[in-house]
Amino acid sequence: MADPTEKERLDVVEPKVAELLATTERLTLELHRVSERVLVLERRLSGTGWSGDEDLDEIDDQVRDTVAALRSAWDAEQELLADSVRVELRQEVAEFDSLRERQEAGQRKLAAGRITRFERDTIDHEVNNLEWQIEVRTPSAAQAAARLQSDAIAGEESWRREAVIAGEKARQEIRDAARRRVEYTLGSYRRPPVWFTIGLGEVSTPDPTPWLRAAIGLVAYRLEYGVRSPVTPLGDPPSPASGSSAWVRRYNTYTDLNAQLAALRP
Repeated sequence: MADPTEKERLDVVEPKVAELLATTERLTLELHRVSERVLVLERRLSGTGWSGDEDLDEIDDQVRDTVAALRSAWDAEQELLADSVRVELRQEVAEFDSLRERQEAGQRKLAAGRITRFERDTIDHEVNNLEWQIEVRTPSAAQAAARLQSDAIAGEESWRREAVIAGEKARQEIRDAARRRVEYTLGSYRRPPVWFTIGLGEVSTPDPTPWLRAAIGLVAYRLEYGVRSPVTPLGDPPSPASGSSAWVRRYNTYTDLNAQLAALRP
């Protein structure tokens, strides 16, 4: 077999050389990125890497009107039921009404008289059982109906509707403000608050997206709900027990953020 020509040898070697060069370039870029990160960490550990402290949840002129709109929405939603609660209450009332309809239908059959003794005994037993269920569930159903009525009345108040709509707009604005604050803090090497560091730790790598999403959500949450704890990132856990739209939303947001922060911990 004849020895390979120079061109044939080059055809084999050149792709391998190109691959090695590309790999070297990638490793060089990664080494540069890691070196920069190590430098930042060294400066922070030595106390020379910060250009000052940053108050991420300060209510300044840039967010004061937005926060005021959120506070108004909070007050307005105290008398409004959360959608999930409203669905549950309507279901409870509907089930109670169904029991009464079944009881009345059975009573009409018994009153008609044109049934066998076996049918009468069966219907009579069912009617008595329904009567017991209705008696047990009457207080809860009455309370559910009253809450739905109060919710409907509150929902018709124009000032309340306007405040809720303004709050939805302000909620997006406060997230935008939170994003700007987080990005400024990172870009200027400002020292973040203790609660921020406790909650989030260092920026996650290689993909910082989950960390950034949690950071923005955390700052927005503290601004919206006035959390001022210097150590606890989310403050005290809220309770959704009232069923109001305001408290259920806060509880859901708290739960979601708490899960995001937990996912960042090693």
